[in-house]
Amino acid sequence: MKALEELVQSYAASDPRLDIWRRYPDISEAGDALTDGFACRQVSEGFAEFAREHGWNAIAVLAECSEHPLADDHAWVRINHGWQSYDVDWTARQFHNLHAAAGRDHAVLRLPWPLVWVATGEHPVVGRFAGLRPLSLTGSLPH
Repeated sequence: MKALEELVQSYAASDPRLDIWRRYPDISEAGDALTDGFACRQVSEGFAEFAREHGWNAIAVLAECSEHPLADDHAWVRINHGWQSYDVDWTARQFHNLHAAAGRDHAVLRLPWPLVWVATGEHPVVGRFAGLRPLSLTGSLPH
């Protein structure tokens, strides 16, 4: 998985705006306002495009209808590496208040950034979603 780690590190270094999500929720109000236009969909589409430009089979996906009542639809990247599919979520820290009403759930905030896991059909923080589809119609889901 070293090649995927290198790809992730390269993307993180390519766009300073990503640091907002590394530090989230410890950001200023101005930083928080920036996340409105640079949220899971935009970040995921950017990383998927970056990965494809570097020869990877990657697509931004939209997970819809979470089983968790407080979670909205969410986007991340599905990427293939050999025979294995991985999911990469740059904005998972936004769920720091999903399981802890007061927020700052240390279990979430201690997770690696970005969150990378073997694609299992379940998000490590949010759980299951009823549907997963390509975020844009420019590609199909890698398997």
